[in-house]
Amino acid sequence: APVTWVGDQDHTWTIEEEGMEEALRDILLSAEQGYNIVGSDVGGYGGGTIPPKVYIRWAQFSTFCGLFLNGGHGNRKLWERSDEELEIIREFTWLHSELIPYIYTYMVEGHEGGDPLMRPVADSETYEYFFGDEFFVAPIYSDSDERTVNIPAGAWRYWFDSAEVIEGPTTITREFPLDEVPVFVRDGSIVPMRVSRDYTGFGDADSEEFLTLQFYLAGPNSFTVKREGRDDLLIRVSEEGNRTSMELPESDERFLLRFDHIGKPPAVFWDGEDETDAIEWSYDEEARRLIVKQITEDAGTVSFMLPREGGPAEPARLASL
Repeated sequence: APVTWVGDQDHTWTIEEEGMEEALRDILLSAEQGYNIVGSDVGGYGGGTIPPKVYIRWAQFSTFCGLFLNGGHGNRKLWERSDEELEIIREFTWLHSELIPYIYTYMVEGHEGGDPLMRPVADSETYEYFFGDEFFVAPIYSDSDERTVNIPAGAWRYWFDSAEVIEGPTTITREFPLDEVPVFVRDGSIVPMRVSRDYTGFGDADSEEFLTLQFYLAGPNSFTVKREGRDDLLIRVSEEGNRTSMELPESDERFLLRFDHIGKPPAVFWDGEDETDAIEWSYDEEARRLIVKQITEDAGTVSFMLPREGGPAEPARLASL
């Protein structure tokens, strides 16, 4: 599949000034025509000094494009710009890199005749789009931090604070701080990530040897991770009685499973045994996050039961790989 960009914009906001809005318009028009991997110069290509807010908001939008391209006129040495720009743009640059397993999967599907990675919302005048099946994106492309977002049908979680489920369709209007952007993940999603730093909060250097799978459990689902030159990895989520079970396949990968916003299970089992060297697990009480690391290279089944608040263990959801 070809990788394309939409020409040279300037370090500004509007279409009239050939700024970020022009890039947004042209990228989504390209996606409508079937272009699969499209991007633009972060912050715009031409001009003098890049205004900090233009640089940051453009980088956030480019994180959820197939191509993240930081090139053009103006000082791109982030360590010579403000600390705020360095921290925020570095975080989103790494987030884009972490999402490569997800992005690559949809790139392959588009190449094989499926929908392109970016799917513009029909008749949206504010450039809202789906990024694969799991993400909904509403870029901020003006100097205001306030944004009205038309949440589509279904259940969604705000990517940067995913504790609350938002039922769509609905419209929300709120201010988004400079280190966040309106991005929503579909409840029930499985998001494959390649994490090797702690910049984004989805892991740290210890995650590097694993393929991270971020789960938002909400009933049956599946995701097939496409990999260059290697077998696909089919991940299935289903419900099976009162137990959540993860069937890990024969693979050249080991997996790190992250489950957010769930109660602490009494135990986590490997092939039915709770005393095993095959896995390691931990639970963060404050974040309500369960992390399970596969230590063995063998295939097997991870399972657990989730506690019901104020009562016995509740039926949990099954994630199988």
